[in-house]
Amino acid sequence: MDNDDVKLIQEIHADHTRMKNDRLLFEDQWNDVAERVWPGHPGFNKGKPQPGAKRTERMFDSTPPLALRHFSAAMDSMVTPRTQEWHYLKPQNEALVESQAVVRYLEQVTKVLFTMRYRWRANFQSQMGEIWRSCGAFGNGGLMVEDVPGEGSRYRHIPIRRLLFSEGADGLVDKAHVDWTLTARQAARRFGEANLPQSIRNVLQRDPEAQFDFIHVVRPREEWDPRKRDAANMPFASYWLSSSNERIIQRSGFRTFPFAIGRFYGGADETYGRSPAMDGLPDIKQVNEMEKTTIRGAQKAVDPPLLLQEDGALEAFDLRSGALNYGGLDDQGRELAKPFLTGQQIPLGVELTNQKREVINLAFYVTLFQILVDSPQMTATEVLQRAQEKGVLLGPPLGRMQSEMLGPMIDRELDIAAQSGLLPEMPEELVEAGGQVDVEYDSPLNRAMRAGEGASVLRWVEASAPFVQADPRAARVINAPRAVRKLAEVFSVPSDYVNSEDEVDAAMQADEQAAQAQTLLAAAPVAAGAAKDLAQAQATAQAARI
Repeated sequence: MDNDDVKLIQEIHADHTRMKNDRLLFEDQWNDVAERVWPGHPGFNKGKPQPGAKRTERMFDSTPPLALRHFSAAMDSMVTPRTQEWHYLKPQNEALVESQAVVRYLEQVTKVLFTMRYRWRANFQSQMGEIWRSCGAFGNGGLMVEDVPGEGSRYRHIPIRRLLFSEGADGLVDKAHVDWTLTARQAARRFGEANLPQSIRNVLQRDPEAQFDFIHVVRPREEWDPRKRDAANMPFASYWLSSSNERIIQRSGFRTFPFAIGRFYGGADETYGRSPAMDGLPDIKQVNEMEKTTIRGAQKAVDPPLLLQEDGALEAFDLRSGALNYGGLDDQGRELAKPFLTGQQIPLGVELTNQKREVINLAFYVTLFQILVDSPQMTATEVLQRAQEKGVLLGPPLGRMQSEMLGPMIDRELDIAAQSGLLPEMPEELVEAGGQVDVEYDSPLNRAMRAGEGASVLRWVEASAPFVQADPRAARVINAPRAVRKLAEVFSVPSDYVNSEDEVDAAMQADEQAAQAQTLLAAAPVAAGAAKDLAQAQATAQAARI
């Protein structure tokens, strides 16, 4: 190992230690969250995880983990739904927006991305579910987009307990360290047996399932030649290190940053994000203690302690059903043993606990997501107003997740698709514009954020009805076709169900031609009668002249 490697390894380990120290305070909060919100999570800085270990000892109420599950399912279905294309591409140059060739090309590219993303081997859908769960619990989610030759992209959720990252000067994440645990067999398959340290090779034959720790580092390359296309001259450098042997096992590079790291929302001067679970942690702790107290009170009410005499006459007292206890009454027939009723206020405890449960559900947006479900009899205007409320409250974290995680992910996917030869040929006008495109998000939640415009249209039309009745000329103020198209967009009506303007014009022309034909048919008997009368008149006049 040369001096450059020694210097690089020292630099990486110093950076790794610094990044770990930066997140220590977060890990204390994350451990509290894991214990009460995500019981299956192994926690942070607690040694090797034990699969199947019980981690519910400190949980007395299931509201927090259920709220987290509802949150992750709702975000997955409303931001990255499998059932629809939740984003599209458009050219940065506004002059190309009207170009049919560019529009068709970008539509084809979008279809390629979704096809590549939702292949069963790509594993996108399951990993995104874990991302949303991690963001709801810990405020951060890491997704690695791997380039698989011959297949395209493959996705892998990186647990936050293994992921360290830092920002560049622009505030975007551009450096990541991942702690990996691989067996000797896995390491040999990934790096090649000849590249492994001697200590791992010695174990490989004897115990191939023995585990070893590795560090994967991806960071911007300071010096590289863009004219060269080898791994050593890519914008991002990649290093694999063996933690125990202080040795670089593999060097490579990436054309684009391979990690898409989302932060639900952040605090001032904080690298790591914060989460709904962290916001609701005080109430989550309280509801556990309150539920524990309520359970104890209910146990005392159902099976209260007994008050007995001091003389020990009831020493062998039997509390089993149907038991006979002799000597339990005095000579007056009064019980010598009585339950000790402490006057528990169980209903009060239940009420207070339910109030805390509502706050927890509010923290995870569960109440917001249930608005439309709990009010099925709403009018169309009320539906749009509720949808707008949902979009407004989730707008800030949604915008951050889209710009920090989904944006880099799509950029990485485009690079992989281009290198794999999956993209169609780019139109000449887009090539001349540098091939620059923007991502426009069209998920159900994005549409909910635009629902205010649809609600305004409906309110306007409803309020205009009296004026239209009073003066029919007022109806001409409303551009009905344009309003109907806007409502179709707001209500997320599939485009197959909406006629294009050309189709509408063609239908109107057909209706006009049919109306003209009908008019001609209706006028034909009259015209025939008039012609007959004229011919008869002419014949009569001719006879009179004769």
